Amino acid sequence: MPTRARPLIRGLLLLLALVAAAAVGAGVAGAHPTLLFTDPGSDTAVSAPPQSITLLFNEPVTPGAPAIVLHDGAGYEIPMGVAETARDGRAITARPAATLAPGTYTVRWQVTGADGDLVEQDFRFAVGLALTGDGGAAGGRSTSWTDAALRWLLFLGLAVALGGLVAERVTTTARKENPSLPVLRSAVVPGALIGLVGVLGLAAALAASAGEVSVWWQGRSGLVLLTEAAGLAGAIGVAATGRRGWAAAPLLLVVAAEGLRSHANVAAPGWGGLLTAVHLAAAAIWVGALVHTVRAVRAWWGERPAVRWVLAGYTRLAVGTFLVVVATSTVSALLLIPLSALLSTTYGQVLVVKLVLVAAAAGLALAGRRSLRSPERTALIRRTIRAESIVLIAVLAVSAALVSTTPAGTAPQPGPPAPAGPVLPLGALAGQVGVSVAASDGQLVVRLSTPRRGDYYAPEPDQDFSLTGRIDATGTDGAALSLRGCGPGCFVAPATWRGGDNVLTLGAAAQGWQGGTVSLLAPWPTGPGGDDLARAVAATRAAGDLTVYEAVTSDTSGPAPEPQQLDLPADFFLAQEPYADGTAPIAARLPHQGGAVRLALGYPAAGMNVLLTLDDAGRISEETLTDTKHLVTRRFLYPEHGGG
Repeated sequence: MPTRARPLIRGLLLLLALVAAAAVGAGVAGAHPTLLFTDPGSDTAVSAPPQSITLLFNEPVTPGAPAIVLHDGAGYEIPMGVAETARDGRAITARPAATLAPGTYTVRWQVTGADGDLVEQDFRFAVGLALTGDGGAAGGRSTSWTDAALRWLLFLGLAVALGGLVAERVTTTARKENPSLPVLRSAVVPGALIGLVGVLGLAAALAASAGEVSVWWQGRSGLVLLTEAAGLAGAIGVAATGRRGWAAAPLLLVVAAEGLRSHANVAAPGWGGLLTAVHLAAAAIWVGALVHTVRAVRAWWGERPAVRWVLAGYTRLAVGTFLVVVATSTVSALLLIPLSALLSTTYGQVLVVKLVLVAAAAGLALAGRRSLRSPERTALIRRTIRAESIVLIAVLAVSAALVSTTPAGTAPQPGPPAPAGPVLPLGALAGQVGVSVAASDGQLVVRLSTPRRGDYYAPEPDQDFSLTGRIDATGTDGAALSLRGCGPGCFVAPATWRGGDNVLTLGAAAQGWQGGTVSLLAPWPTGPGGDDLARAVAATRAAGDLTVYEAVTSDTSGPAPEPQQLDLPADFFLAQEPYADGTAPIAARLPHQGGAVRLALGYPAAGMNVLLTLDDAGRISEETLTDTKHLVTRRFLYPEHGGG
């Protein structure tokens, strides 16, 4: 053969190879119609009943008769409207005739492709129960309002007992001057009982969140509550013996315990706790003394000299406690939260409200002091001190909310306990908030994240997150999650996983970002999936070439993106995947549903989760990947793919 002809022949052979490759690629896309994506997604859960069911194919299709059939978990057929087509015949949509109740549903679909072949298949999805609320206010870390209410009872009871004990000295002196004045019953026992109710409620809440009553007291919070309960019970016992003055010692023990558990003590161990204890003692004396003074004024109103004596004594006490409260509040605020975050975080906003209320109470106390100088204005005193009482009780309520809210800039919270048994990793995107879930025996850990802003190498700014959630399982009433913080963006809660499908619904919010509510299908129990992953990667790589239909979004609150078609060598695609070497830090095999093998992969260090579905040949057929700022869904087609 002439030498000149060899380059020409090689060129022709290369051209033929390219044509053959193109034909293979066209064969992938031009085979039977393939279902790419569904809404709701296959083997996923939604928090609200879907208004419609949509199927998206890789080519135009003709709806069958019927095109979409829906069955509930008991196998009963749900009436559906007439199927409609969109996107040039590639999408089919049908609407349920009625609102779908919570539960698991199976969709059976039937279409005819351009080649005249009939294709049919089914998939499942679940509907969860909508949360009460949207996951909390997107302006600060979550506040436990139950704890706030119970702690308000504790503070109110402590104030009535301790402040009343201090104010008794003034009324006792007045009765010595005028023995005919009615005797005022001591408020130590009633106040301590009110506080004890709050402590017992907090202990019950802590025991419930710990998941085991016998171990709730072993942490610092449990020891603090035991100390407070002992102090209040001790005050009741001492007061019952008639030695009320000695009740101050156990009541101050309660104050010291609150200082130990305070945010300030976490931020500055030792002196931060002392600062909180002094602040709480001064506030309690102010409020309790006022309550005792109101009782004295009402009982002795007919004896104006005695009333003026008691009010003068209270006013002197209020001035001193006011100065201590303001000074300790200012130092605590500077310790716990930067000035720049004063109005941008929940803790800072509640702190501002407290300062305004304290100022209002001080103004009312000053007005009362001025009234004492004019005998003709003494009648105004009753209204003034009544208003001051209401404001100071509101101050206690706001203080209770403050100690139940995590301030920005405090030391990290304790991390979650180590998981017991296998871990099921799941991921989602709630608006723009990344959601990473690790479910294990008796426990759920959720980590929230947002896209990074600014210089990548600069320290990441603090981010305020909030989260609510519940678990619903077939045949159960479901339960709200008792979540607590476990670090920045981290939440942990006891969880009971039933055998079969569990619907996990989470409402996530982050200040400055679009949050939302998501539901995840958590089948239980899981098995090890490491070997399945290694075989799936090897089988996918052996396919040589593949076609990927990919849809990517960074905000699920907007419309779903249009999938893009990519024709790639399998080796090249796998090289970009976190599971390229056939391994993952966490790999779980989900219970079989309809024979399909599904693997859940977790990459905790990267905040990434992957859900894979394998085809009959053991290759990857579907993938859902979530990281801190993306949700990626993919559908894989292979050269010999025949549809479905």
